[in-house]
Amino acid sequence: MARNQDYRVLLLTSIPDLIDSITAITREHFTNVESIYWEMGNMETKPDVLKQIAESDYNLIISHINGIILKRHHLDQAIFGTVNIHPSPPEHPGCWGNWCVPVIKRDLRTHDGVTLHEIDEEIDHGPIYKVDRWNVPEDSTIEGVMVQSLEKCVEMLKFAVKELAASAHGSLCFGEIDEHWAVPNGTYTIKEIQAWFADLDPDHPAHQERIFMNHPKSIISPPYFTDLVE
Repeated sequence: MARNQDYRVLLLTSIPDLIDSITAITREHFTNVESIYWEMGNMETKPDVLKQIAESDYNLIISHINGIILKRHHLDQAIFGTVNIHPSPPEHPGCWGNWCVPVIKRDLRTHDGVTLHEIDEEIDHGPIYKVDRWNVPEDSTIEGVMVQSLEKCVEMLKFAVKELAASAHGSLCFGEIDEHWAVPNGTYTIKEIQAWFADLDPDHPAHQERIFMNHPKSIISPPYFTDLVE
């Protein structure tokens, strides 16, 4: 397969188990790919990651479940666009509780999804290019929702890199679709997630799960769970 040599791709992710596979997928289509991983919420490593980004000679950014918030100067350097693969549908733009909602808060939604969109200066806000949704069975686990979401994010990446590599116009190759971010749903807090769990039957299996950002004891930075903090 011929690889696009015009783009210098910066691939960002906060999922350690996926960095090798998504880099390989991206390099199937692009000659120049630099991958950077940041552990979500790790403030000790963040300055070094920001330094790596500043030193990168990219002109296209692909953000894949990435926790680094990109600023105006990052977007300006990415003259061919900055696209993000968000592991939730646009009706849940935030990260807190994104995988537990269809399991423990089914009055909000009983489905999950993945969103491909352009990044702008606001979080989970830019034009939406593609959404993939699927129903979540009532007996699903939070981990099961998470695993399927990560798999769907990889599929969305495959779609995105193929389309980008075939175009000379960067992310302009995607057309904005009639989808909109539900901003109020992006503001769930740990206290709200704790309240959701408190309303569950004490025997509900979700009480035994410890999924980052989807557990009542979870916090934003390592070690990620409040009961592990002395």
